[in-house]
Amino acid sequence: MGSAMTDRHPYYEFEKDTYEIDEFDCSSIFLFVGKERALLLDTGCGIGDLKGVIRKITDKPYIVIASHGHMDHIGGAGAFDELYINPADNYFLDVSFEKMLENRRNYADFIRTREDKYYPYSTEKDMLCWERKPKLLPLSDGQTFDLGGRIITAYSCPGHTPGEMIFIDSKTRYLFCADACNRNLLLMQSGDHTEGRYVSVEKAAKAMERIASMKDQYDHVINSHHDYRGFGAPLADYVVDQALECMKKIVDGTAEIREIPDPLQLNATKTVAVYGDVFITYSKEGVYETR
Repeated sequence: MGSAMTDRHPYYEFEKDTYEIDEFDCSSIFLFVGKERALLLDTGCGIGDLKGVIRKITDKPYIVIASHGHMDHIGGAGAFDELYINPADNYFLDVSFEKMLENRRNYADFIRTREDKYYPYSTEKDMLCWERKPKLLPLSDGQTFDLGGRIITAYSCPGHTPGEMIFIDSKTRYLFCADACNRNLLLMQSGDHTEGRYVSVEKAAKAMERIASMKDQYDHVINSHHDYRGFGAPLADYVVDQALECMKKIVDGTAEIREIPDPLQLNATKTVAVYGDVFITYSKEGVYETR
């Protein structure tokens, strides 16, 4: 899988042997290095040579995990032989390589336009079609990965997608919540409404309540997009609690509803429920679908 661009991704060791790799504002990728092996959390859209970045950081063998099935998290998975993913999100990979490439390029081009910044890559030259699909390995609730001196534990957190997973690192005591909890929490997706491809806000709230109840296991929370935090910096301590409270207010019908600019569309707005600094995509029909 060749590319004109090699390994220019910015990365930052924000804790010992713990790296945030920035895929040019499209998404954040995390690399955990243990004494025996490493773990790569997400693969971004697949811009350039992610493997080259990993080689600069460590020469240890590593496993690759997807927090969920959206293309800005699994788009680079075609460069790897195996991918752990919650089977509930496998359907996101049931598209042609060509269609996936189109979606990946469109998203990266959108981010470039939205941010109005220079990025050292070409979507045509540096985002290439997969040559093969990685072998999909099941990722389940409570599954642990012993890297030697640190253990990464995966937990199911349906809401953003049916198979969304979050991760707790025993070494840093960070909760890596991927897209399960941001200040801008996306629980709605237009499109395919078939059974099993959406998560009710009631179910999402129960998952978030479980994560909030596990605070004795983590000290900091970090998500997979740094739009609302500094690069390499955690989210505000209150985000999980505010997200949970916002979901509860949606369920009991007391949520404050606003129209705000949509960060994933140009010159468009979306309806959200708001609590504190957190806003959650809102559906007037009362259905909160995955995005």
